[in-house]
Amino acid sequence: MHTKNFKHSFGPATRVVIAFMLTALIAFASGCGGGGSTVAAGPTPTPGAGTTSTQVRFGDAPADSVISFEVSVSTLTLTPAGGGTPISVAVPANNRIELTHQSGKFEPFAVGNLPQGTFSAANLTLANSELTFLSTTGTPVHVNGPASSSISIPLSPNLTISASPLVLNIDVNVGASITTAAGVVNGIAFTSTSFTITAKAPGTANNQQDDDGEFEDVQGTVTAVSAPTFTMKIGSTGSSLTFTTDATTEFNDGVTGVASLLNQVVTVEGFTKSDGTLFAKEVEGLENQNGAEVEGLITAISGTTLTVTAQDGIGNGMDDTKVGSTFTVNIAGLNASKFRVKGGNGFGGNVPAGLTFDNTTIHQGQRIEVDTDAAVPAANGAIAPDKINLQQQGVSGTVANAAASTFDINLAADSALKTISGQTVVHVTKISSTDSRVTVANGGTVQVRGLLFWNGTSWQLIARRIR
Repeated sequence: MHTKNFKHSFGPATRVVIAFMLTALIAFASGCGGGGSTVAAGPTPTPGAGTTSTQVRFGDAPADSVISFEVSVSTLTLTPAGGGTPISVAVPANNRIELTHQSGKFEPFAVGNLPQGTFSAANLTLANSELTFLSTTGTPVHVNGPASSSISIPLSPNLTISASPLVLNIDVNVGASITTAAGVVNGIAFTSTSFTITAKAPGTANNQQDDDGEFEDVQGTVTAVSAPTFTMKIGSTGSSLTFTTDATTEFNDGVTGVASLLNQVVTVEGFTKSDGTLFAKEVEGLENQNGAEVEGLITAISGTTLTVTAQDGIGNGMDDTKVGSTFTVNIAGLNASKFRVKGGNGFGGNVPAGLTFDNTTIHQGQRIEVDTDAAVPAANGAIAPDKINLQQQGVSGTVANAAASTFDINLAADSALKTISGQTVVHVTKISSTDSRVTVANGGTVQVRGLLFWNGTSWQLIARRIR
């Protein structure tokens, strides 16, 4: 296993993240003064004159061999299309973004007020990008990017912010942000073509998707409560989201209402209201302030001991220095009831019969969430698990055997999933809740996000999204 002795290096995803953070920062703006003014962060969408309730999200198109990709944003400014001094945006303190676990999904980064107007460029200073990829022998290899880099990213066409609430999506193409030699990753090199920025109005409440307002399996620590609202810190990004609740909100797994949430590690399912307000349909307790959760990829299994590369996490002892590091998790003491499927917004309950996730079917290559009632140890330490949850993950490759509701994905030669599991094919099933926006045809390349099951002989992926 590799030991992560350095925390920050900067690179390809950096620029992408930069762009996204810039947007996010803008979204954070609680107001916008004259040229050179600083946009202050604001946790709730309460737009005033000249600002619009905006949330910024980011997602990732994966690189097959990369299992962790991090970056931080030092400064962000937005250049008015009509000229003038760029507007500075306040960056969340100690922000750190891991992109790989976002494969095939946009996740929330910031919600606030973005100044109305038209903007032609985003100017970002990115710091300490770093990635971990698997060699052909399955060994994690760490690569650092530049310590700092300043980039101006043209927005073409210009980005126009009007009076209506907005969901701003930053799509980072990690595969286009790395360099290789002889087919092996050797560096981070970000360009303006590494990302795509799009914007949408919030969709209809019960039909929202990841790019127009849905909140699916959002995890964090609750830092403030003021019924009917609560604020939670999300993972290692340093960002905060404020949700409102009402009599229809469901509270379960140890939490009974807003008053019981303070300092709890929770999962939230919800949507964005037409006025930009974030609404929590369901709040699930994970751990109290003494516990934590770590999300990551199982890279090896030896007996009852899992080796997991951390991609995200929250709670006691978890911070961004541990993202990209490995941990061991011994599941010997967990019975079947401690293994759960977490698809988000009910998706996990739609799994076809015959597919299970427990101590007999857990398999290296799956992405999991480890819940613990103790602090997360130092890198390379052992996490004492309380529960193990199967999480959605992204898989990409070439389509074969396409049918109405099923198809196969042939994994690339350098695919981390292929390297870890030894399998070259993933069998994909579409169900009623699958969000598919492409025509799946033999020979085409697709990116699928969903729940990955091992049936004893092959991979079975239940698709949540197909892009």
